[in-house]
Amino acid sequence: MSVVTNAIQFIIDLGPTVMMPIIMLIVGLCIRVPFLRALKGGLLVGIGFIGLNATVTILTDVVQPAVNNMVELFGLNLTVIDVGWPSASAIAFGTAVGVTMIPLGILINVIMLLTKTTKTVDVDIWDFWHFAFSGSIVYALTQNMVLSLILASVNMVVIMVIADRMAKATEEVLGLPGVTFPHGLAASFVPIAWVMDKAMDKVPGLNKIHLDEQAINKKMGLFRDPAILGLIVGLLLGVAGFAFMPDLTTSEKVAQILVMGVTVSAVLVITPKMAAILMEGIIPVSEGIQSIIQKRFAGRKVYIGLDCAAGIGHPVVLAMSVIMVPVTLLLAVILPGNEFLPLVGLCGICFQFPLIVAVTKGDFFRTFVIGVVVMGMGLMIGTSLAPLFTSAAAASHFPIPEGANLISSIDYGSNPIPWLLVQAVNHGWIWVTLVVVATIALAVWNRKLILEEEKAEKAQEDEKQRQREARRAARRAKAQAVQNTVEETEVQSGLQNA
Repeated sequence: MSVVTNAIQFIIDLGPTVMMPIIMLIVGLCIRVPFLRALKGGLLVGIGFIGLNATVTILTDVVQPAVNNMVELFGLNLTVIDVGWPSASAIAFGTAVGVTMIPLGILINVIMLLTKTTKTVDVDIWDFWHFAFSGSIVYALTQNMVLSLILASVNMVVIMVIADRMAKATEEVLGLPGVTFPHGLAASFVPIAWVMDKAMDKVPGLNKIHLDEQAINKKMGLFRDPAILGLIVGLLLGVAGFAFMPDLTTSEKVAQILVMGVTVSAVLVITPKMAAILMEGIIPVSEGIQSIIQKRFAGRKVYIGLDCAAGIGHPVVLAMSVIMVPVTLLLAVILPGNEFLPLVGLCGICFQFPLIVAVTKGDFFRTFVIGVVVMGMGLMIGTSLAPLFTSAAAASHFPIPEGANLISSIDYGSNPIPWLLVQAVNHGWIWVTLVVVATIALAVWNRKLILEEEKAEKAQEDEKQRQREARRAARRAKAQAVQNTVEETEVQSGLQNA
């Protein structure tokens, strides 16, 4: 046993850029992906990580001096640095909990499918990092491996149920039939969005406001472009960080501001491309798992769980991706008690909104109101979880940027689910037990709805089958009547000729 433990620890100590290619290769071979294809997929994951870490380092080197200046000049307390979702995922998968979560997540999905507590086949293996992240920060708090895996599993079950419940809206609003988003970030805000959407239905006047998303998105023009958006955000940060420094000359201020603008622009453009390389590496494993499960559950309606990137093309999602960047920066400055400065993660804001848009049925106004609330909430959660986030980063051998005491992420580091799990742990085993029991009850409730849906679908299919049989019977009767008429005519004609 010690040999296995030492081998696992050795792989973890290699860091995510080496560890994840090894894991993806092993998983790929276990599900019969050809060796070379599995190897290339694993290498692309590692290459993606290297590129993402490089962009974070470049951005931090440029932004950190500006942050220090803003803290000094304006009395800000924004000392928690945003390292973005790529770094958060590296931290999540860089611990023993993270390594275990991939096979455990696949097992949980299979069990839920067998027990009919989900209809979603989650082929988005990469985004298991959200669940691994919850487990990793619980482990940073407790050093309890079993508890960490239990709560990571709780996170996954909750997200799977939400994905099931949002399947119809995903199809109708986002135009993606047969697809769900068991995505930790996108799905976790659905309960908040649902409550706020229902509340706005009850407010006179407010419930009459509806904005056409396509018209608004059309007016945004070039501002939808990450390069332009990054330049604007970078220039604003540069002005705030360097324009008022008394010890700099005018030329030095202009130079620093321009460097900041171009650097932030570059990061917002490069980060998605590095992420795309990483996601390409996941494809062989995702397709292999999808093929196996579809064979096993042939004849039963299941949804394919994908990354919510498939939903960011909706006009409202794109609009929110741009508009919420300056809004989030403003909230970071004005919210009392906030210490989190969102930076790298701003390019991933789009991933928070596909299912919120599905809840609001594409209404821009309601999505914006909900967006302001969840982004403000995320900043406060990011501040609260920063110490645990930083501890988990150290445990996963993640290189914490020089000069940064605390780090976090606008993605899962600012998410209500891991925060709630941490609160449950802090309040003792009774609360942890209640969370587990509530999660089991949620899964049972989802099973009840699934059985009702299957019953309704079967009744609908039976009715369609009866209608098809009735139409066939009518056609046969009509054909027989025609045949009888022809035969009678032939008989009468024969008699007349005789």
